[in-house]
Amino acid sequence: MQSAVEPVPESNPMAHRKALLLAFEKSGYLRQFLALGIDIGVFVFGVSLVLMDSALWVKLIGTTLITAGIVRLFLIGHDACHGAYFKNSTLNSIFGRIAFLPSMTPYSLWDVGHNVAHHGFNNLKGRDQVWAPFSKEEFDALPGYRKTLERVYRSGFGWGLYYFLELWWKKMYFATKRQIGATRAKYHWDSALVTAAMTAWVAVVAVVANQTDQNFWLLLALAVLVPFALWNVIMGFVVFVHHTHPAIAWFQKRQEWQRCRAYVTSTAHVRFPFGLDRLMHNIMEHNAHHLNPRIPMFALRRAQAALNVAFRDQYQNYQMNWVSYVECVRKCKLYDYANHAWLDFRGQVTSRVEVMAPAPVAAAA
Repeated sequence: MQSAVEPVPESNPMAHRKALLLAFEKSGYLRQFLALGIDIGVFVFGVSLVLMDSALWVKLIGTTLITAGIVRLFLIGHDACHGAYFKNSTLNSIFGRIAFLPSMTPYSLWDVGHNVAHHGFNNLKGRDQVWAPFSKEEFDALPGYRKTLERVYRSGFGWGLYYFLELWWKKMYFATKRQIGATRAKYHWDSALVTAAMTAWVAVVAVVANQTDQNFWLLLALAVLVPFALWNVIMGFVVFVHHTHPAIAWFQKRQEWQRCRAYVTSTAHVRFPFGLDRLMHNIMEHNAHHLNPRIPMFALRRAQAALNVAFRDQYQNYQMNWVSYVECVRKCKLYDYANHAWLDFRGQVTSRVEVMAPAPVAAAA
C-alpha cells in the first residue's frame, strides 16, 4: 500500500504539494507499456470490426470500441504530456504523440493550452479558457450568432460542439498566433502529424471499402466520423463537470484566486453511475491531478483518497446523476464575478457561491 500524505501546515501549501509528489509521483515502464498496448489494441480491434464485411450491429460495436480507444489513448497522451506517464521524458514525448493521434490532438499545442494555461490558472478568467463563463455584460455584448452558440454550449447537450469549435479548432489544430498568443514550428509540425495520421486512417477505410465492395461513406462514418464526434462529446462533457458546479467559483482577480487556492476548491471530484469513471484512467480523481499533475494515472485514486482526508469537504465531491446534472446545467449559464454568483441568461441569480480560503489541512490517516 502507498503511504499516506504526511501532515503539512496549511501555511505552506506548496510543501503539501511536495508531500503528494513524494508519496505518489512514481512512474515506471512495464505497466505503462502494457496499458498503452491494451488501448491501442482496443482501438485497432474496433477499426477491424467496422471494416469487416459483417452485420451492422458488429460494426456498431466496433464504433463503440474505437471511441473507447480514442478516449483512453488520449488520457495516456495527457499523462505523458504532463511528464507523468513514463520516467523518461523522451518516451513521454514520443508515445504521448502516438497516443494523441486518434483524437487528432497536437502534442505541443495541448501542452500550451492545458499544462500552461489551464493547470497554471484553472478557473481564472482571462487565463483559463476551458468553459470560462461570460458575465452578463459580456454576454449581452456578443453578436447574435455567438449568443446562440453559448446557449447551445450550455444547454446540457452542446459539449461536443463546444470542444470541437472553441478548443480543438481554435486553440489546437493549426492554431494561429491570434488565438494562442505565440507561434512555434513545433505547433505546425504536430498539427501536420495528426493530419497525416487522419489521412492515413481515411485511406485505409477507402482501400478496404474498394477491395471488399462496401459502402465507403458508411465505413467512413462508423470508423472515423462518428467516433471522432463522440470523442468531442465525451471530452467536452468531462471538462465541463470538472470545473462547473453551482458551488464552484470562477475568478477575475488573481490575488483572490490565489488566496482561495482554486487548484483545489474550484475542481470537482465526480463519480459517474455504474463506475464509468473507472474506465477513464482515473482522470475523474481531478483534485489530486490538479494539486500535482505529475502523479501518474495509476496512483491518482490513492492520491485522491489522501486528499479526501487532508482537505475534508473543501471541494465538491459528488455522485453524478440526472438530477444533479440538470441542476448544474440549469444554474450555470453566466457568472457574476464581483458578487460570486451563477446566473441564468436573463441575469437572474441561480446560485450564490461561498468563496473562502481552505481551512487548515488535517493530518492524513
